[in-house]
Amino acid sequence: MNTKPLVSAFFLLVLAGHANGDATETEKQIGQDMEHIVVTATRTERNASEVMRSLSVLDRAQIDSIQGQSLGDLVNALPNITLAGGPRAGSQTINIRGLGGNKLLQTVDGARLSFESGHRPSYYLDPALLKGVEALRGPASSLWGSGALGGVVAQRTLDPVDLTDGDDIGGFIRSGYNDNNQQHTTTVAVGVELGSIDWLLSGYYRDSDDLEMGNGETLADSSSQDSGVLAKLNWQPADDHILQLNYRASNSDGSVPSNGAAEVNETSNFLIERETRTHNASARWDFNPGNNGLDSQALLYWNQVEIDEARVSDGRGDATSLDEYGLNVMNVSKVGHLTLQYGADIYREEFSAFRSGDNRPLPPEATSDVWSVYLQSQFQLTDGWRLDLGLRHDDFTTEAENLNDERSESSTSSTLALVWQPTDWADLALRYDEAFRAPTSEELYTSGTHFCLGRGFCNRFVPNNQLEAENASNVELLGKFTFSNVLGADRLTIEGAVFDNRVDNFIEQVVSGPSFFPFPDAGTTTWINVSDADIQGFELQTQYQRGGLNLALGYGQTRGEDNATGDDLTNIPADTLSADLNYTFAERALVTGLRVVHAASQRNTDYMENTTGISYDGYSVVDLYAIWSPRQLPGIQFDLNINNVGDKFYTRAWDQLPESGREIILSARYSL
Repeated sequence: MNTKPLVSAFFLLVLAGHANGDATETEKQIGQDMEHIVVTATRTERNASEVMRSLSVLDRAQIDSIQGQSLGDLVNALPNITLAGGPRAGSQTINIRGLGGNKLLQTVDGARLSFESGHRPSYYLDPALLKGVEALRGPASSLWGSGALGGVVAQRTLDPVDLTDGDDIGGFIRSGYNDNNQQHTTTVAVGVELGSIDWLLSGYYRDSDDLEMGNGETLADSSSQDSGVLAKLNWQPADDHILQLNYRASNSDGSVPSNGAAEVNETSNFLIERETRTHNASARWDFNPGNNGLDSQALLYWNQVEIDEARVSDGRGDATSLDEYGLNVMNVSKVGHLTLQYGADIYREEFSAFRSGDNRPLPPEATSDVWSVYLQSQFQLTDGWRLDLGLRHDDFTTEAENLNDERSESSTSSTLALVWQPTDWADLALRYDEAFRAPTSEELYTSGTHFCLGRGFCNRFVPNNQLEAENASNVELLGKFTFSNVLGADRLTIEGAVFDNRVDNFIEQVVSGPSFFPFPDAGTTTWINVSDADIQGFELQTQYQRGGLNLALGYGQTRGEDNATGDDLTNIPADTLSADLNYTFAERALVTGLRVVHAASQRNTDYMENTTGISYDGYSVVDLYAIWSPRQLPGIQFDLNINNVGDKFYTRAWDQLPESGREIILSARYSL
């Protein structure tokens, strides 16, 4: 494919920016000042610059500039955060510092969202509904409880005020096209403010064909049809009370291998028709009478995931569902130099599954109940020194009704940080954070058949109700530096972190067999605790801003080792360097940018099961993007992305499928 017309179109937008030197200001600005970005991954709204944890934040402008199809697309270029699972958006997961899957916790508008079952998807929120994403690296169970072993991915959806911008009504309609898979996307949103009440209604629809890879071949069965809706209602009956009601739903249909991260085969990775339905509802009450003793919040939520599958070859059907009910209550009190944040979390997960046909897995009919209490404190020792302390206790019980078995356990997680601000432009912190992850009902109680190599020769699941919770303890040194007027009227920020995360009782699936000598044995599959793992590394991110120029650089390096055997840990990402250079022209009427991601080769693959010596090659990918709001067309915005400009054919470390080839994504947006 000839790329010259594509690059020419990109630079025509740049020239258009020069021609419209007096154009009106666009709604977008890439690379905003971190001091003004409010984050919620710490459970209370705080400025990002005040959070002494390793944290990356994406705002709405950055999300729009990426035009990603999944959450993984949005965070893929952040230091020590990588996308995993191949190019199918519905099969993608996130890896933070070598940990992924259910070892990461995801939240949406402050409510935890947990679903993990076999090779089925676990991320369902479309970027079209997001206004912000926060990736908190490192253990965080003292804040969030089970699951935050490697970090937290906090997602925030659009609010009415994001659309109205001070007016009574506001909204937009956005339509886009991706030439790689002939994907059509439409998003519509409207927000209204009526005195003490404001509301929002938004929806999206996406229809795509199969993806094309860098070698010109298509990835069979990668098409999908997706749709979703977001509704919000906020009511402020008095100055110190706010009630927020939130509802989301999504639908996804398409044919896909039972393991969407691998190729279809006729023996174990069958082609299925999958229908995924999600429903999420929450009610949040905020009470802030304006005194130091009370700043309270209560959040009641419900999440439902339902997945129906039918094997294409014979119609064999499966059904999987999870209902999650939760209640969070919290208060913040300030006494002199002491700030206290305390509360309680209660939630229940009801998991059920049906597997038709012979020689199939038998997931449990299970219920998990969790209750917890926590306390976080910040004490300003002197003008330059601060002490952060936190403690959380969780009790959880999992019952497999079909097996008449129950498992109960408790865990306590702590955090300690000493923060030092020697000058106005420097902040340093030494942290110790603990985290745990309770074993899931599937890990504890799955039985039945895993796979068969012939009639009657089947590998079977063996339940293990003695699994212990995974525990992590992380020591980390962080630094944040902010410089102004380095080369004139500019700003430079540098953030870095060095960490050592020890994970005990690491849970992994072990498949033994099959063997054929001296007697045929198809073997077994179970989940076990391995002794301990050590994950070390560092990350560095810096941002330079001068006038319309914005340059962001990031680098992440992680190493993992099994301390018992000396083997390298699997799924540790390759060393990655990223750069994002953009310039805002003509009073922000045009933003043009360049992104580069370079992943080094991954040769740290020395582990017992790697008998063939497999390793992974490095790669570099270049993207171009532009955002243009022409003065002659008020309310109109055009977004152009040319991803993987060189049509690179590459595969990420540890993945089985190559990534998408060149993508040209063009969208137009009209705002009220």
